Amino acid sequence: MPLSMTGFGRADFNNQKYEINVEVKNLNNRFLDINLKLPKSLMAYESMLKELIKNKVRRGKLTATVIFRDLNLTNGNFNLNQESIQFYYKLLQQIKTSTGVKGEITLDHLLHFKELIEPEEMSKEDEEIAEELRLVMNEALDNLNKMRRQEAENLQTDILDRIGIIERTVDEVYQKSQENPRAELQKLSNRLQELISGNKIDHDRLELELALISDKVDITEECVRLKSHLALFRDVLLHRDEIGKQLTFILQEMQRETNTIGSKTTDIFISHCMIKVKDELEKLREQIQNLE
Repeated sequence: MPLSMTGFGRADFNNQKYEINVEVKNLNNRFLDINLKLPKSLMAYESMLKELIKNKVRRGKLTATVIFRDLNLTNGNFNLNQESIQFYYKLLQQIKTSTGVKGEITLDHLLHFKELIEPEEMSKEDEEIAEELRLVMNEALDNLNKMRRQEAENLQTDILDRIGIIERTVDEVYQKSQENPRAELQKLSNRLQELISGNKIDHDRLELELALISDKVDITEECVRLKSHLALFRDVLLHRDEIGKQLTFILQEMQRETNTIGSKTTDIFISHCMIKVKDELEKLREQIQNLE
């Protein structure tokens, strides 16, 4: 089953000692680009977490954010966030000036902003934490892939509908093309007869030249190849994994056959059909860019 490249997943863990929250988001990208956001205390686990991601996601621009909270802060150390202290002190001064409020700015005012005091992040290398990180990251990735799988199913339905439209259009073009060489032959013959206007003509030579011309406008082979590409496209979509690049290559071949048919035909009906096919192929191109 193919996967969409876009999706979101989340997982949480709490064992009364600490809390772990993981959020993963994936967007379209040609290759796998991992942006892992970790607190300083968990940097030792960066390589391990990236390997877990690579095992479950093949392509996309993936952002994983890990939040770790130590629930037993009574024995911890704390730091003052000097930048936040200066920012809020200046902000309070501006408010005081603009409103004309009397009185001094006190410590009690500043303590209303909880982010001024933050726990000191200590490096944590612990087998128990490592195992819980594995579990919660895998759960978040599984949730991500669940959403990606659902979106891929919706994309697959739309793609199959468009493949069906193209196939029916090609069938119509093929039926029309069986008449086209004969019609072109007759049209050219009538035009030459008018130009010659009674002069002697080698009819055998004329028939040979007209046959060569009619062969050049015959699109039977192109229709057969295009139908073959459509069948392969459907087979890859339904039965293979990591299909994005494969479908892109097949789509290029379908576009090539479509362009050839459009350039060879002089029939207005077939020309309009090829415009319709090109429009559907462009929509397919946009859809398969979102498949892994």
